Amino acid sequence: MTRQKKTRLTGPNGQRHLSTIEIRKTREPQEQSKKKGAGLKAGNRNNVAAIAADANGEPVKKDKRIGSKKPIVLVLTEAPVAEKPQVILQPKASLSKVRPVELTAEQELALIENDSFLHELLERVEKDEVLTGKDAKYFNAKTARLDQLLQQLGLVDDADEEEIDPLAAFESKDWRKDLIGDED
Repeated sequence: MTRQKKTRLTGPNGQRHLSTIEIRKTREPQEQSKKKGAGLKAGNRNNVAAIAADANGEPVKKDKRIGSKKPIVLVLTEAPVAEKPQVILQPKASLSKVRPVELTAEQELALIENDSFLHELLERVEKDEVLTGKDAKYFNAKTARLDQLLQQLGLVDDADEEEIDPLAAFESKDWRKDLIGDED
C-alpha cells in the first residue's frame, strides 16, 4: 500500500474549514456590560443633588465624614435630681489568710507511715538503688521528720540508737596488751 499524504481538507460529510474573517461574521456580538464599581462615585460629597433643605428651608450639605449633629449641652442646667440614699454594702463573708491545718504528732506519724510513695522509695533504697533529685530530697525529709516524731512521742529506744559498730570496736581495742603483755 502506498503512503498517502494527510490533508486538512475534510471529507464530504465533515465540517468545512472557515477563515477567521468568515468566523467573525457568523459570531454573535457580545453584549457590552458596564462594570459595577465598588463604593461611591468620586466627588460625591460635592454633588449638587446631595444638598437638602433643613427645617428653615436653607440648603444643607450632608458630609458623610461628619458624625452626629445632635447638640451637646455644654452648660449644666439646674434640674431637680433625685438623690438616692447611698447604701453602704457590707460583705457577708470575711476574708482571712489560709492557714495550714495543724496536725497532732500522732496524726502526722500515721500520714508518714501510710505514705505509698515513701514506701516505694524505701523499697528502692533497700535494693541498693541510689535516689537522685526530688526523690532523694523527699525521702530524706520524710525520714528525718519520722525520726523527730518518734523521739517526740517516745517510741524510740535509746539503746537502738547506740548500736556498736564492730569495726569501730575492733579498732578501738588495744591488741598489744593482749599479745605482748605490755601494760603501758
